[in-house]
Amino acid sequence: MLKKNYKEVEEQEAVLADGRKVDGIYIRWLIDENLGARNFAMRRIEVKPGLNVPLHNHAEDHEIYILSGTGKFYNDKGEVEIASQGDFVYIPPNEKHGIDNLDNDNLIFLCLIPYLK
Repeated sequence: MLKKNYKEVEEQEAVLADGRKVDGIYIRWLIDENLGARNFAMRRIEVKPGLNVPLHNHAEDHEIYILSGTGKFYNDKGEVEIASQGDFVYIPPNEKHGIDNLDNDNLIFLCLIPYLK
């Protein structure tokens, strides 16, 4: 068993799967292979006010839980969901998706992804 506080994990600027850096987006890998997790990773992501994660895709599905703030989650098919504290969003594998922070505070969410075998 392991217990830590998110503040004990180094915050890093986010980098998309294709290598693009995303300014104003910060990620903390809370649980990952380095801690022995063999099946999934848990990440804490913060999107600064007025900023966004541009459309991108990857092979993993995403399970997202909103901790604070309000965000617009969208895909390249025109589907849009507005999510805020307590909401969750599922993004299937390979679906192009983006996230906009709609709030004056940080949009903060947990994102779980499986490791691909």
